[in-house]
Amino acid sequence: MIPGRPRCSAESVGRDEELFATASLVNTWILFEQPGAWGPDALTESGFPESARPLTEAANRLGIRTLLIRRRNGEDRPPVVYLATSGGPDRQPWLVAGSFADPAEIAALDIAGLVEGTMPEFGQAVEDPIYLVCTHGRHDICCADNGRPLYRAMSQLQPDQTWEVSHIGGDRFAGNVLVLPRGDYFGRVEPEDAAHLVAEYEAGRLDLSHHRGRSIHPRLVQAAEHFLRESMGLSGLDDLTVVAYRRSGHEHAEVVFRVPEGIDYRVQVAARELPQQEYLTCRAEEPGRGVAYDRLSLTQD
Repeated sequence: MIPGRPRCSAESVGRDEELFATASLVNTWILFEQPGAWGPDALTESGFPESARPLTEAANRLGIRTLLIRRRNGEDRPPVVYLATSGGPDRQPWLVAGSFADPAEIAALDIAGLVEGTMPEFGQAVEDPIYLVCTHGRHDICCADNGRPLYRAMSQLQPDQTWEVSHIGGDRFAGNVLVLPRGDYFGRVEPEDAAHLVAEYEAGRLDLSHHRGRSIHPRLVQAAEHFLRESMGLSGLDDLTVVAYRRSGHEHAEVVFRVPEGIDYRVQVAARELPQQEYLTCRAEEPGRGVAYDRLSLTQD
């Protein structure tokens, strides 16, 4: 954090910045358990083995997001590795877990196949969601201040499903939670919100007041989904399916969603850059502009 500057999360709340349509665009994930301290760049500034570098570089080229996870309960066992895909058209989300003595050994897996949604011959399928709470304070102090109390609260609720995680994006929305395998992002989650968020998710529903979006969708689609869910009160995980998406320029899109009853809804949205420059993270050296989204139309087909 740059001395003398207000915390980015407090500034974001103060200017009433919207949460929705702020999830990172990611479909495929590799999570390595790495205890101990993480530097600002967790993969290169921690105890994560140098031997795994070729794997993480290959994953980056393929668009696979590599994250570090940890717990603070001192378990004596081999480190956990999760592989996940968040789904998409005609593709279901899945999550598998296993372990390796050396993370570099995972390079023997077909990680290119992960991008295509192919479940590897590795580990065991995980049926329950995992809750990843960003506590990466060396990346952004807001993630420590807001994330660590939230992690403690959530780990009391779901100790076997909750992990600390390295930077997942959106520091100014801390406390941030990523739920895999679906890739649902939640922000501004306080410790007292944890029980409701977890209970809703376990019941197959989204806590819409904290939902930032789902990672498989571009942000214009996330915005359209938000407007439709908000308008119709649809909180079920599977209440909406994208059946068509068309962009008309960089800032406009039309998205058609189908609800379980088979009815289609067409949503037109637009993005606009906010006029005021702000420091969007605590470590930002230069101010930037946020983006807001407007609903242009919502009609039933």
